[in-house]
Amino acid sequence: MGSGKTRSETLNSLQAELRIQATRTVIFHSAVAARLGITVTDLSCLNVLSSAGPQTPGQLAERIGITRGGAVTAMIDRLERAGFVRRSRDARDRRRVLVEPIAAAVGAVAPLFSGLGAAVSEHLAGYSDRELEVLLQFVGTLNERVAVATDELRTP
Repeated sequence: MGSGKTRSETLNSLQAELRIQATRTVIFHSAVAARLGITVTDLSCLNVLSSAGPQTPGQLAERIGITRGGAVTAMIDRLERAGFVRRSRDARDRRRVLVEPIAAAVGAVAPLFSGLGAAVSEHLAGYSDRELEVLLQFVGTLNERVAVATDELRTP
């Protein structure tokens, strides 16, 4: 290892940095949500909708990890009142309600992430293509492991 640390020390340092990164991400998302006048759960909902497209309330509840019924309805109501989403009937199955983002309102979210996005892009510009591939693989695997760990905690 080029840093003079043993493998074990480097792994411990990496684990510590990942814990710090996770905490700072939660705090950052809380600040973004507060700036928008919504909750962190609401912001997570907007993220799901912007990446996956319209969802049923049940799909949103499952993806975000909140209960179906009251909690998801309250979240959708808050986002609808704030002008971020609307409910509509599914064109393929009129019995189903879909929650869809309102593009103009959701567009107000992106600028709050732009400074961080630019800083990360600037930092990543110094990495080689191979290093970026390794980082991509690492983050992808980490995301999968976090999803599995989350599912395990949710299973009674």
